[in-house]
Amino acid sequence: MHTRETHATIERIRHLSKDLQRIDLGLDKDLARLKPGQSLLARPGQGWEPYLAENWIPVALDRHIVTVERPAGVSYLPGQAVTLLGPVGAPFPMRPGMRSLLLMALDTPPTPLILLTSLAVHLKIGVTLVLGGRAREYPIKALPPEVEVVEGDLEQGWPNQVTTVGWADQVIAVANPRYRHQVYPALLEKLRQLRADIPKRFVLGLFDLPMPCGVGACGGCGVACKDGEDRLVCLNGPALDLEEVNFG
Repeated sequence: MHTRETHATIERIRHLSKDLQRIDLGLDKDLARLKPGQSLLARPGQGWEPYLAENWIPVALDRHIVTVERPAGVSYLPGQAVTLLGPVGAPFPMRPGMRSLLLMALDTPPTPLILLTSLAVHLKIGVTLVLGGRAREYPIKALPPEVEVVEGDLEQGWPNQVTTVGWADQVIAVANPRYRHQVYPALLEKLRQLRADIPKRFVLGLFDLPMPCGVGACGGCGVACKDGEDRLVCLNGPALDLEEVNFG
């Protein structure tokens, strides 16, 4: 699916909590075929305000309806037109033969992981979601009931962490952008303590950087990697193998 500009209409607004709301967007059925990891760059107003388009992350898909999560403090109206550019980003690079998935939201809402939980449950993949810091405020009633939700963090750990890491076929984490470059290396070190080996693509970290163009032309969303090349979030992200990222 090629990135393109289109228009959508806000059809429904629901408040999940004091901090989050869900918005149903009616749009072209082709763009509604987003996969976990892909998102939309949105301009909910007219002209160039805001200057940088907002990254709207889908949490549910239903034919021509895409549901996104937005902060509750921002006002939207049913019938409001939204200009979209998408899809941006790449689907999560899932490892083959998946049976157990460990997801982690570290001091940030787990919104980028929600669509993946539904897909994993549909595919009969066991899912454990660790919520740490501010992520503990997320309304877990919005998650599929099959998802095992536990609270914890990298410093204190979480219930049955040896088992959840040992049985996981893949770990995918999203961290607070303010501390991401400290949290992700700490996550790698934690996993090395709990596992004998860290295979390729075993642990992915999400990088939700601003995407000025969304098509890989400006290079503004690059993440430095150990091979000396930058990975562009709008093309190769948001999920990157943390073993490949240069945190130096």
